[in-house]
Amino acid sequence: MSTIITKGIVASPGIRVGKAYVYHGDKIIIPKYTIREDEITYEIARFEKAVEQTKEELKAIQEQIARNLSKDMADIFMSHIMVLEDPQIEEKVRKTIIEQKRNAEWAINDISLELINSLSSIEDDYLRERIIDISDINKRLISNLQATESSSLQDITEEVIIFASDLTPSETALMNKDHILAFVTDKGARTSHTAIMARALEIPAIVGTINATSLVKNGDSVIVDAVHGRIIVDPTPEEINEFRRYEEEFLELELELAKLTNLPAQTLDAEEVFIYGNIEIPDEMKIIKDHGAQGIGLFRSEFLFMDQSLPDEDKQFQEYRRVVEYFNPMPVTIRTIDVGADKVYAYTNHYKERNPFLGCRAIRFSLENENLFRIQLRAILRASNFGNVKLMFPMITTIEEFKRARNITEEIMQDFRSNGTPFDEKIKIGLMIEVPSAVVNADILAKYADFFSVGTNDLVQYLLAVDRISEKIAYLYNPLNLSVLRFLKQIVDTARNNATLLSICGEMAGEPQYTMVLLGLGFRHLSMGPIYMYQVKKVVRSVSIAECESLVNSLLSMESTDEIEKLVRKKFKEKIDLS
Repeated sequence: MSTIITKGIVASPGIRVGKAYVYHGDKIIIPKYTIREDEITYEIARFEKAVEQTKEELKAIQEQIARNLSKDMADIFMSHIMVLEDPQIEEKVRKTIIEQKRNAEWAINDISLELINSLSSIEDDYLRERIIDISDINKRLISNLQATESSSLQDITEEVIIFASDLTPSETALMNKDHILAFVTDKGARTSHTAIMARALEIPAIVGTINATSLVKNGDSVIVDAVHGRIIVDPTPEEINEFRRYEEEFLELELELAKLTNLPAQTLDAEEVFIYGNIEIPDEMKIIKDHGAQGIGLFRSEFLFMDQSLPDEDKQFQEYRRVVEYFNPMPVTIRTIDVGADKVYAYTNHYKERNPFLGCRAIRFSLENENLFRIQLRAILRASNFGNVKLMFPMITTIEEFKRARNITEEIMQDFRSNGTPFDEKIKIGLMIEVPSAVVNADILAKYADFFSVGTNDLVQYLLAVDRISEKIAYLYNPLNLSVLRFLKQIVDTARNNATLLSICGEMAGEPQYTMVLLGLGFRHLSMGPIYMYQVKKVVRSVSIAECESLVNSLLSMESTDEIEKLVRKKFKEKIDLS
């Protein structure tokens, strides 16, 4: 009898049928012993040699990825090298060896664990997912210190589906696509470097299953449905045949949908729709552009603030400029930092929010730490001179917040004019609508903002008072709840009445079955990740605005969320079934 595991996050889409290979990676044993005074110099030399050897390995991986994929993907490993070259970390290891007389492995592992522990309590997926990057570096350093032979997924010579507790970016980067059909991990999220690498390699992947590895053994027959996030262990012959057919159909569909890349996103009644990409880090920009995105609707800047030291203005400027120039003349909407005080190392001071969702986060954090905010604004404004930049503030809850943020920005603009620093004088400044108060006051905010972008992830959470990561009440988190649809309609109407440009960049925008609903509500600018970008464009090109508006009118007359969901699924399947 087959076992179905439904708890999984699609990191890279696809359907594969094959044999399971449970990968445990290298079992690193950390020797812990004290050294004599006369052994300190030798121990530091061991550490330095291991660092140099690890750097060479990472540079070799970089070169391989640059040859086989792209320089942008290879740059993922630049952050690993930067950690190795961080003088603060290097000094801390030296100090531990000298003062505590610990061996190098012990010192390195304890310092790595400190970093991992400081990240593990963070709410933000992107920052929390950097844990695996630190683990990757730690494992390589200790392996090189011990001169052990490491196992590699490169060595696999038969077609298998990898199951692992987690995979490091370097393990993923070295996968042989001819032999590894797909992979499944217990840990992880869509924002991890491992997931980004899987998408670049076009290897289907499901992450965050919690326990999938414990439910399979080597050689088990498995089905990975990285479209719906399902894994089936020991499938019946009928299920195998059915999914092999799905696999062929999915591949055909992907090839067919890829033909849409350079075609306009236009409805049957000639209404133009704009499809943009969401990116976590610059390394994703090529994938987004290759999927036909018309620019970036949400460039999250949190990746810059994950290090032990905060990024200076020039470092931020160079990263923003790289993306802006790549997409020029397409628009790139850069969102200022959306984290809380517990997520930016230099500002933590062991301060822990009692309720991070309702605490000092996003624009509140920026206004509380104005110097940091001004540095980021200066970097973004400088980057605006190199392309089409739009500046966006997250989680605006009051009119005063937006006015203050805009005033600070305009003060910097005036400074730039005075000292001759070039920037885009016509840069658009907008805000994310993520909380009910912003919806209620949208008509007033429209007087001061050039554009709105709806963040449905938080908006649904705050509107329905549901913590979407809580297992007990996650079922209540539903974008098709009538109150959500009414709020979205109110936002659209307000934006139209005030001639304010409006887009939507939450997960709802990248879900094909919601596309008709969003078009019917009045959205014409959708921003999403690359996974379903082709499918969303296919839906757009298969419907008319009139029928989408008719659908929404029917939905708004209903009371039950179940009824609304059934009608949405029915209409979606009638028009285009991408399942």
